[in-house]
Amino acid sequence: MRIALVSGTEVADAHERRRMVSALRDSRQQVMEHVITGRGTDLREAVPGFAWALRSAWAKERPDVVHAFGWAGGLAALAAARDAGLPVVTALGSLAVTERRHGLDSLQPERSRLERAIGSSSAAVIAASSEEAGDLVRLGVSRRRVHVIPTGVDTSVFTPDGPVSPHTRKTEKAAAKPRIATAADVDDEQAVTLARAMAAVPGAELIACPPSASRGAELAALLRSADVFVHVPAHEAHGTGCLQAMACGVPVIASAVGAHVDIMVDGTTGLLVPPGRPDLLAARIRHLLSHPILRQASGVAAADRAQSRYSRDRVTAETLAVYEATVQARLLAAA
Repeated sequence: MRIALVSGTEVADAHERRRMVSALRDSRQQVMEHVITGRGTDLREAVPGFAWALRSAWAKERPDVVHAFGWAGGLAALAAARDAGLPVVTALGSLAVTERRHGLDSLQPERSRLERAIGSSSAAVIAASSEEAGDLVRLGVSRRRVHVIPTGVDTSVFTPDGPVSPHTRKTEKAAAKPRIATAADVDDEQAVTLARAMAAVPGAELIACPPSASRGAELAALLRSADVFVHVPAHEAHGTGCLQAMACGVPVIASAVGAHVDIMVDGTTGLLVPPGRPDLLAARIRHLLSHPILRQASGVAAADRAQSRYSRDRVTAETLAVYEATVQARLLAAA
């Protein structure tokens, strides 16, 4: 199948596109990549010109289906595909209405209107979580067009067995020092919550493990060095960091929001906590650290769930099934 992937420059969209490109090519699909440039107002102004460039490119090499990421990618893809009669599958990612519900201010108030129009005009919409799927339906997108397909994890790289980062390997002197990993960075909105929680976990070390598609083996080795992985943002659209930790056999403590609610089995693969509760987060961390058998059992369950439900191969197969269904529906409609 020939698949055109269209996305803007938003970091989350770019990460998802790169993961999808790699997975589709590994499954021997032909992939065409198109990335619109610009941000904010500049990005909106760039959409018409980008749509024209897409029409020209597809007139020379016609794809079977278009997969658009984000609102900018969706607008451009739909505009270019309309005259060509191409089916468009859209993954909107983090919705403005969802962000506002979780207390995150949207810098683009018109996004909800755009996302509603894009979702309603697409042949199919891929939601990364049950929460996103529900919000899409409430926006007015037909339920039959919405498909919940989570973010996948490369379980050939992120595994419980493998090397541990030499920079964090335990020494005899530090053997009893617990290690807490996180996907947050110093500028992350959850940084204050993490700092306050860690202050209540004496002797623990916090290490940063930001998700990265470009250094998977290095990141996996770093994750394996951790006793617990913590990620507690106010909203999480994809849950990539938690999935990578789970696949490495590390128990996870995550905020009970977005994709985390689908990914985690509370009390089995780790623990869910409300966001913005450093006291409760610290108590959960101390609980896991003080119960090594529970921690080990949670790590085993986490790795099993990541492998069975969130492997990249399974997620890719589900995505290809959506592509094929939209192509067939378009062919039947044209017959």
